[in-house]
Amino acid sequence: MKNPVKFSPSGPEGWMASPNVPVETAQLVEGEAVGNDHIYFDRETPGIRAGVWRAEPYTDFYENYPCDEFMYVLEGSVTLENDDFCETYRKGDAFLVPKGFRGFWKQTEPMLKYYVMID
Repeated sequence: MKNPVKFSPSGPEGWMASPNVPVETAQLVEGEAVGNDHIYFDRETPGIRAGVWRAEPYTDFYENYPCDEFMYVLEGSVTLENDDFCETYRKGDAFLVPKGFRGFWKQTEPMLKYYVMID
């Protein structure tokens, strides 16, 4: 039987206090990409992951974003930018980065988000 999964912005007990670890980046431009991730839901086929993620400030460049990713910002902000697009997402904003996006992830402050990734 499958049951609904409740997400918590503080992750499982103790997660917010757990140490930062390196976060996956495409091409690190600036800062130290560290934070933590807790996956609440993972289905191998068709490739869906959902959870809560936190990270310290950093800038990354994606030549080809690897998946479709829906995000909801719980704390902080991020700016996505390329030659013809620039938008900043803040607490309370929801957005989707489509697979194949080419551009910068500019995070100038700590960020906390919910996410759903679809491969």
